[in-house]
Amino acid sequence: MKRKDVENKTRRIFKLLQNLFAGEIVNTSEFACNEGISIRTVQRYIEQLREAGVPIVSIRGNVKLSQTMVRDIDYTLNLSSRHKKILLLMLKLASSYFGNLYMEDIKEIEERIDHSLRADPFYYHYAERTYYYVIMPPRREQINMKIIETLERSILSTQQVKIIYAHPQRSMKEYLVEPYIIVYSDDHWYLFCKDVERSFRTFLRISRMIHVELTNKSFSMPTFREINEMLQKVWGTHYSDREPVEIKILFSRAVAQKIRETVRHPSQRLESQPDGSVICTLKVSGYREVINWVLSWGKEAKLLEPEWMRKKMAEEIKSMHYKYKT
Repeated sequence: MKRKDVENKTRRIFKLLQNLFAGEIVNTSEFACNEGISIRTVQRYIEQLREAGVPIVSIRGNVKLSQTMVRDIDYTLNLSSRHKKILLLMLKLASSYFGNLYMEDIKEIEERIDHSLRADPFYYHYAERTYYYVIMPPRREQINMKIIETLERSILSTQQVKIIYAHPQRSMKEYLVEPYIIVYSDDHWYLFCKDVERSFRTFLRISRMIHVELTNKSFSMPTFREINEMLQKVWGTHYSDREPVEIKILFSRAVAQKIRETVRHPSQRLESQPDGSVICTLKVSGYREVINWVLSWGKEAKLLEPEWMRKKMAEEIKSMHYKYKT
């Protein structure tokens, strides 16, 4: 048999299988007519599939899968092969980024979805493509699931919570907060909330929470839109209730292409310069993490505006210089 004939036969059998596994009743005469082959050829395909273990039932010129087979397969997803491949990749991401929170649950979900998808005759066609993707795992941190669950309840019930927090600079500290949302950023899980005592919004790292306790005090939760607008102003996890500040940074020609390759903030604007350098303009609240980011580029970056931030940058560089000098 010629290669083209083999490819045509394979395509037709796959199409027949796809129709059957979609729960359709296939009329052999119509299928033969649509594919430009004889009814006898279609019948041979059906016999070959039966020999391979596919339980096909014939009823007056029509064929379908037996009800036993239909019940064993979950058709509720109704996804294309491309979508199923993406679903498997999403499971890889979930394992990497939610693994330290829901490892056992994710394993169970993976097993169930994998079991369901393996009933698909095209499973290996799309599953093997996911083997060529590797998700580099983020840094892991120890998080108490009881704390996560308490935070979830407090957000759902809009109740303030007391948090005993292992502050890296101030030892143990107690916070009374209004919890808004749980955020994943820079390889860590945070609670974005309002500090009631100091009356400003902040991020608290969940792995540093020693104890979380619900109170009987309720609060008015901002809308999702309002919370999203707050988060849009943030660079990293340093939040400020002040109006966003416009920051301009000059990057040298040596790193300009790297800056162009990635959108690091929704407000980012880039202006290419005649010498090949690029000016990056951001509008964010908070400044500490921006200064750290600029410093990470060494001599290839220069903070241009605002002036008060340039002074803070100069103070930081002066302190660093003093440390290395002594």
